[in-house]
Amino acid sequence: MEFVTGYRAEILDFAELLFSWYRRFLLDSACRRGSERRKRQEGSIRRLPPDPALWVLHALPNRALAFTVADPGQQVGGRFYSEEALALGDLERFITFVGAGEEDDEEATPETGQPLWRVDHLLLVTDEHGSILGFDFQLGGSCAGATGAEQPLEPRAVALLCHSMICPLGTGEPRRPKLLTVGDAALHKSLEPLLSRLGVKMSKGPMRGWGPKPAFTFPTTRVRACHVCKRYSFEGQVTACQHCRAVLYCSERCRKLDWNRSPEDIGHQFWCQRMAGYMSRIRELATLPFTFAAEVTSENFNKEGFLSARGLTRGYWAGESMLVRAPDYGVGLQGGPEKPVPFLQSGNPFEALRPEGGMALPPAPPEPPMPRTFFGSWKEYYQWRRLPLGAPLAVLLSYPLTAYYIITQLAPQHFPELNILNKQSLKIHVVEAGKEFGVLMVFWELSVLLPHVSLELLFVGDALPPQLDGQQFLLQRDEEQGVSVWPGRARRCKGGRRELQFGFSARPYHLLQAPKPDLVIGFNSGFALKETWRSSLPRLQSLRVPAYFTECSEYSCAVDEAAVSMATGGSASPAQINPFRSPFRQAGIDNAMPWYSNAFIFHLIYKASSASNHRQTPPLCPRPCHPAGTLTPPRQPGAGAKRRGRSGRQGGGASDRGVEHRRDRARQAKE
Repeated sequence: MEFVTGYRAEILDFAELLFSWYRRFLLDSACRRGSERRKRQEGSIRRLPPDPALWVLHALPNRALAFTVADPGQQVGGRFYSEEALALGDLERFITFVGAGEEDDEEATPETGQPLWRVDHLLLVTDEHGSILGFDFQLGGSCAGATGAEQPLEPRAVALLCHSMICPLGTGEPRRPKLLTVGDAALHKSLEPLLSRLGVKMSKGPMRGWGPKPAFTFPTTRVRACHVCKRYSFEGQVTACQHCRAVLYCSERCRKLDWNRSPEDIGHQFWCQRMAGYMSRIRELATLPFTFAAEVTSENFNKEGFLSARGLTRGYWAGESMLVRAPDYGVGLQGGPEKPVPFLQSGNPFEALRPEGGMALPPAPPEPPMPRTFFGSWKEYYQWRRLPLGAPLAVLLSYPLTAYYIITQLAPQHFPELNILNKQSLKIHVVEAGKEFGVLMVFWELSVLLPHVSLELLFVGDALPPQLDGQQFLLQRDEEQGVSVWPGRARRCKGGRRELQFGFSARPYHLLQAPKPDLVIGFNSGFALKETWRSSLPRLQSLRVPAYFTECSEYSCAVDEAAVSMATGGSASPAQINPFRSPFRQAGIDNAMPWYSNAFIFHLIYKASSASNHRQTPPLCPRPCHPAGTLTPPRQPGAGAKRRGRSGRQGGGASDRGVEHRRDRARQAKE
């Protein structure tokens, strides 16, 4: 079984949803031509239950935006779903937006040979709360000079409204609005006689402004789909498996197909009982100390409304929303060149976390953490940082706090021989870096939490910008309680305690040429969803360094363990819930499992090498422990021989006496 929840950008899921609905709209519009079919459609609409909420038809004119697709009148871009997760750049293969006013006539046709089409109007149907119910766009012809047969806006608006009632894009059953308002005065007036026969009443006047309410915004659109055929709920009813309640199907046929898939370990018959166990973790994962926990851990969590209501629309928060243009969406809408390292500049490293009109998190707390006192929960950390439990900073601070939890609690427990808590410097490789790269400066919190440790973080992965390959930056705390950023490794201030080194390698981990690290960390790894892990995991096996990984769900941890076994012959430790997981629940499209960023943590268990198997024999009793609880370090190869050489005749005599004793016992046995 394969799920992509939590691993690809939400904008891809949303774009796929829009194109699927629009393809259905085009096909139904072509099938319902003719007066008789139109009359039957009007009769079925009048019988629909009324929606008490006000509906809004937005008519948005456009003068600067154009796009290119293979054929805007047919299926746009084909299906998005594939056997492997899509990357952000894949969206450009289907549709590319450009500034039409900035293009010359010679450049109006891109290299693909497809013309750039100008969008005259975007028609958007929502309810008063902002839920998207349908959309359409009116083309004004090609930018290269080809004239398109422009249709009047009224018939397109009526067709869109009818389809939005029969097949609403957002959640909810088919319904018709009791009251409709239009954002264009002329269109509002011309639609009134056309919609009266559908049982839809128009408002007294057109809508003024963007929305019917001052706080109008688009909520998060959550539309479920069948796990097998990928049909959305607006195309048919989608229900969960009766046994595990985790996987969604549109029909009994799809359920049986998934149940009997071969090989058997990818079929639902193999996973059903396990997924029932994963679903039992829903309440435990939702147990968080924040005042907003009930809202953000709900299955119907409206993330866009949550961010908008709290002014979280700038800086790093832009990457959490689809309503604000984020720096790494890569859909051709960028207005200018991007900075190679977003927000990597001197000053307050947490400025990008500040909400609109709010205060930024100070670069250091009033008091440093107590020596040898380590936080094990969000509540303890918030109290030390003097943050209110209503502050949603845990969403983005989950990355550095997870690394902190691994350094201070997990690694000392699982690898006591490393003595990691007594090291004055740590080299950490962050492998297959993804979303954490977009919130780079929040890792300064590691220096705040571990003020006496010099940290070096090397971000590795082919998803990083190529221009960053090989670059390094040094972050140091300055006298003004801020942070200074220096390129390279030089300029280390004398006596400086808090410092953090960033390095970047824009290549897969198995191609990295760098000194051996003390620790390897991967966030939301997804071993089975990226080909480079097949080579990176054997590289980790050869290095044999402590390697910790987080995952979005317990199911993903099980898949990762199988991937490790196939790639290296090793295994993975049992997954445990991360106390510093993100509180935002992520929406599963074809499943109802609980998904959270950095929800679970596990570490690699390496396959024993043949050389070590040959040298070492299983101990008859556990190795003695030091008073501090750490295991006695194993002897290095050759150390015993050196000790025997230094001990002189005494060591040799002990060995001779053992040989003579064995000879005497053999002689007695013969007699």
